[in-house]
Amino acid sequence: MSGKAVATEEAPLTFGEFYEVVTGSPDMAAYVIRVGEDGTFRFEDANDFLEKIAGKPLSEIRGAEVQDCLPPDIAECLANNLRRCVETGLPVNYHRTVDAPDGSRLSFKTSLSPVVRHSGPAKFVIGFTRDVTHETLLIENAQHNAAMLRTLGMALPSSIYLLDLETNSISFIGGSVDELRHNWRKKAEEAGGDAVERYFHPDDQMRAKKHWSELAQLDDGEVSMISYRILASEGEYRRFENRETVFSRNLDGKVKLVLGISEDVTEHDRIEQEVRDLSTRMLTLQIEERRRIAEELHDSTGQHLTAAVLALHNAKCLPATAIQCSKTYTGLMAIIEDASHSLGEAQREIRVLSYLLHPPLLRSHGLAEALENFANGFGKRAGLKVDVSISPDASMIDDDTAVHLFRVCQEALTNVYRHAQARKVRVALEVRDGTILLTVKDDGIGFDDSASDRILGVGLPGMRERMARLGGSVVINGDPGGTTLVARIPTGRPEVHIHETLPVGRTSAMLRATSTH
Repeated sequence: MSGKAVATEEAPLTFGEFYEVVTGSPDMAAYVIRVGEDGTFRFEDANDFLEKIAGKPLSEIRGAEVQDCLPPDIAECLANNLRRCVETGLPVNYHRTVDAPDGSRLSFKTSLSPVVRHSGPAKFVIGFTRDVTHETLLIENAQHNAAMLRTLGMALPSSIYLLDLETNSISFIGGSVDELRHNWRKKAEEAGGDAVERYFHPDDQMRAKKHWSELAQLDDGEVSMISYRILASEGEYRRFENRETVFSRNLDGKVKLVLGISEDVTEHDRIEQEVRDLSTRMLTLQIEERRRIAEELHDSTGQHLTAAVLALHNAKCLPATAIQCSKTYTGLMAIIEDASHSLGEAQREIRVLSYLLHPPLLRSHGLAEALENFANGFGKRAGLKVDVSISPDASMIDDDTAVHLFRVCQEALTNVYRHAQARKVRVALEVRDGTILLTVKDDGIGFDDSASDRILGVGLPGMRERMARLGGSVVINGDPGGTTLVARIPTGRPEVHIHETLPVGRTSAMLRATSTH
């Protein structure tokens, strides 16, 4: 047997076949470029993917020059980089974005490697071109979204974490972080199952443990939300809102890891409290303004009207001999009588309105007594029959809630006086089934429910706002038989502090005067 290799009839393995066998990647072009002595570049071989770029079958690509197979801008870019690769004898990598015939943008990454023999320049260059259009779009979108979030002042969540339900330990995997927060997270991770006792507010620890045990019952895709106060890196307790969902399960199907996103909402809470405080101050200013107007109505305007009534009374008492013409005298008396009647009505209205604006003392008398005295005083001045019913449990209502209930009753009776044309009013305050109920019902003309906001003006939104601050509501129903207002407040709500400046043990000149009418 001779030592010469025996030739076979089989065709040699092409580069394209070799590439597809080795890589099996259908989204990458692999090709061999022959470098001509005249400086031309021809495709020696390629895989099928190059057909998509060239828009020609491989039979027309093999042996053809680069310029004859590819779009002009792509061909020119490839030729320039091939020339650089051959001249330097070093690999070349470049990224190119081109316009496709359909108007879309295509992005390609190309790697060129020269095949260098023992002597002389490279005769072949092996190239790989990959379509990275999708990846490029993702990167561009991510950069755009990040820039947009920065423009809007938004940031990453405070933290992204994994909670291990088997060990009750936490691992932070993302979120906004600085050196101080990084060290805090490291300590929290090291605390393992003791993290709750070490970092959660004492009043939230039992709730946190109960919540973690309930997370084991979560369904895939279900999201659980809860908030805690946590000892933050700044050394103070801050409130965090957390959203959590199942991340992985054990082989037996039990929840293993929970993925969570935590957001520090302390600043948001502070802003909300400032808004509530501002609203409270506005209500206080409104009360003070009402008190001032009430005193002005009685102490100044009321005195002038009284003087006018006395003057007209004196004119009426003039003897007939003072006026020579009896017909003139009769006409004058009729005018004086009408004026006296009008002034009397104005006096009565001022007494009612000033009483409504500046009611009896609340905190020194208590809600039950103040409400009963106010309702009866209102009925006396407005000429209405008033029935007041107050449950003994009303004495347990706290001062802040009492202020709001009294103001709602005050506004409701004001609306009765202005709009109802009623003869009787019933005011009831009771506590039942965990709810405080204030009812004001009249027998007036009623109204269409759809027109309540228009008829009752700004008073109705004010009443609703007061009740909403305490977790309650106001419902008003009207029909031809009268109007019923019901204000509800749950007794089990969180404590709410509303501070209004109310007189304590002070009797104004106006009150002393109105008490005699």
